[in-house]
Amino acid sequence: MREIWVPEAVILAFLALPLVRPFFKKLQPLDGLFWLPVIGLFILIGIFPAYGFRPECLLMLIAALTINAVNFIFRPGVSFRSLPLFLTILLLVLLTVAAVPMFVFSPRPYAETTGEAEPFRAQRIGRFEDEGSGGEYILRIYGTIQANALPAMKPLVFLVPPDMGSAVSVDLVCRELTKKGFAVVTYFRQGYDTPHTDENGKKRPVSPFALLRRLRIFRKAADRYSINVQGKSLEAERRSDIEFLLPRLPAVFDVERHSDLPPMLLAGYGAGGSALAYLAGEPGFASRYGKVLGVVAIESRLWSSYLSQDRHVPEIPASAGWIRYQWTLLVTRLRNMGPQKITRAGPLPATGFPVLYLLSGRVLDAPRRQKPYQAVFDTLNSGSSATALAAIESAGPLDYQDFPFTHPLYSFFLTGLKGAKKSENPIGDTAGIIGNFAVYLLERSRQTGVIMPPRQDIDGELYIENKGLPGFRL
Repeated sequence: MREIWVPEAVILAFLALPLVRPFFKKLQPLDGLFWLPVIGLFILIGIFPAYGFRPECLLMLIAALTINAVNFIFRPGVSFRSLPLFLTILLLVLLTVAAVPMFVFSPRPYAETTGEAEPFRAQRIGRFEDEGSGGEYILRIYGTIQANALPAMKPLVFLVPPDMGSAVSVDLVCRELTKKGFAVVTYFRQGYDTPHTDENGKKRPVSPFALLRRLRIFRKAADRYSINVQGKSLEAERRSDIEFLLPRLPAVFDVERHSDLPPMLLAGYGAGGSALAYLAGEPGFASRYGKVLGVVAIESRLWSSYLSQDRHVPEIPASAGWIRYQWTLLVTRLRNMGPQKITRAGPLPATGFPVLYLLSGRVLDAPRRQKPYQAVFDTLNSGSSATALAAIESAGPLDYQDFPFTHPLYSFFLTGLKGAKKSENPIGDTAGIIGNFAVYLLERSRQTGVIMPPRQDIDGELYIENKGLPGFRL
């Protein structure tokens, strides 16, 4: 990871020096300080394409624009050192306020656990027009399935990336899984994932509009029909990815058939986890992919299980007069003008492979159990499916990605259960839960020819519900 605070410190110095110039005699003759805020502004703007979307720098961006505007307004008439004292103090206060979140919520170095992560390799897979929509895929393959030329193989994790953050936001999680003894495959999809990185490592900028749209879906798809339709569309898109990529995994690892692959765990974030949960219960899926052990659905809300509520249409008696008839129609139209609501009455994932739903600590807050997690609890309580639910009490909805280290501001605003003890190693905990579930399924299936990874202790306080998985533990 990059050196922390170096660009931020340079930006702060360049913006502050012209402001403190009147208070230091040695700085007053240096008219060239006028240009430092301009340079600092360009460095600040360059942080976003270089390091990704940095919300903690937005306030500093406003401060930098303000300082430069004041600088150029006062430059034509008077020397900048003669800036009114009250305005200088005001700008210094603004700069100080903006600097606090930029430094407090700056990315922090990840203290990696013992062991070495194997570097990933990138592979491009094109998608032809007759195979449906979607464009090209860039696969990231962490590690290999063959271990030190031994006949035994490492278990494989196929990871569908998050809707917010893409595969960039789970790089540390994938590296942790390789250190625990797994091979991992995840991907970018052109035209869908943002940010996107090609096979040469070239980054394409984040689309703020796509992120805001997906954040709205994430928050409201269990409440409003129009937004729920968009959520279902995301699940359909991720289903298309899975159906396209799974048959191509043998070629990725240079084996002939799916049966030549090692035991495989399917894991997915958000819409990808929901798509996996539904696919795992469909007839024929198990026969096509016999090496699949189970599914981990991470912060997946199963939006396809919601249906629109019928609009209220009151009965109007035949004896009603014209005025009452028109009045009733008007009132009905006004009532139905609001957003159409939805109800949890649609199909749930059917019984299939064992599924672990990994949710944030918010699920333990009683009001939130109903929405947006109602579908998960309904799945857990229905039928005889082999299903479990796990939640790290302190984890927020985005804390199962790399964000606690790369974007701490998200974790600050999107928290888990209030008052819960914070995990010291959220990345290791996420990889540990995924890996421990795979180990449980490997032990249960008693497969041979596979290297059994060790179980990982979980630092955070873990909540578990289990149905149909005897002896289940994480």
